[in-house]
Amino acid sequence: MSLRRYTGMKTSLTVLFALSFVSVAMARTWTSTDGNRVDAGFISATETHVTIQRDADRKRFTLPIDKLSAEDQAWIISNRNAETAPEMEIPSALARLIEARGTILFEDNFDREDAEETDDLGEAWSTNSQSRAMGDKQNDLVDGELVMTISPRADHAISTVHSTAEPYQDAVVYLRMKLDEGDQLKLAYNDKEDKSVWAGHINGATMTTDKLTLVDERESVFKLSLRDNKETPEGKAAMDEALKSASATFPLDLKAGEWHEVVTVHDGGTLTVYIDGREVGAHTSPGFGHETKRQFVFAVARHAVVDDLKIWKLTSVAP
Repeated sequence: MSLRRYTGMKTSLTVLFALSFVSVAMARTWTSTDGNRVDAGFISATETHVTIQRDADRKRFTLPIDKLSAEDQAWIISNRNAETAPEMEIPSALARLIEARGTILFEDNFDREDAEETDDLGEAWSTNSQSRAMGDKQNDLVDGELVMTISPRADHAISTVHSTAEPYQDAVVYLRMKLDEGDQLKLAYNDKEDKSVWAGHINGATMTTDKLTLVDERESVFKLSLRDNKETPEGKAAMDEALKSASATFPLDLKAGEWHEVVTVHDGGTLTVYIDGREVGAHTSPGFGHETKRQFVFAVARHAVVDDLKIWKLTSVAP
């Protein structure tokens, strides 16, 4: 599937991702430098890491390439051109940011099969379908895309969660999304170990076809000291005041039913969102700079389709 191309103040990431390729479903036996062996299919690789899917249980593992045998490393080199990654074109400033400070933390192009009756997205993914939709399947892998559709029996929005291999403060997240008229998609950044907020909610970016909303939830809607008192007049006033500084809304004009490229950038206390190569909104609030984000979440109220997810952890800027 080809991605949208841009001109002007954009630059191709072809060079940056020359060693990043999509799933080609090549099964083989992999051997680590300490002699451990596993039968697994090749999923994807970056310059430093390879992702494989174990045949026995379809679990996925991301391994440093230098921890594999010389034969495996040679195989990766010889097959790197078997199928190239989709070309991405994003603003040149982001390309430079990733090149200077970015390390790939996770990527998924959803190009695999899943179970027919239940959510089955693979290792490090979890959903709330069992607890909030009576086990109904709400996440479906269709033609290499993640299709999220809420069940009529659900009592809560879909929550499709990736738990990252390590916590992060600053990060760039890239994905493609498709929304129908009236749909919305929230990209949420959570930390279940932070007990000062409800259910680990830290911050998020919510998109419809006509609006983007950025909310520092750690300092407003999910902050327990505010949430627990919001029913009183004083508590409601405190919550309203907190939301004034913790949130911002920006107009969008997205075509329904078409693919759009989305990039979010957490850098310090600022969250910036780009859609189709253009900056569409940015807001600064302390919770955007939360130091230990541990989960990336798709939250869907009704229906949304996503693909080509990539997460880069950014090294901190020296003071």
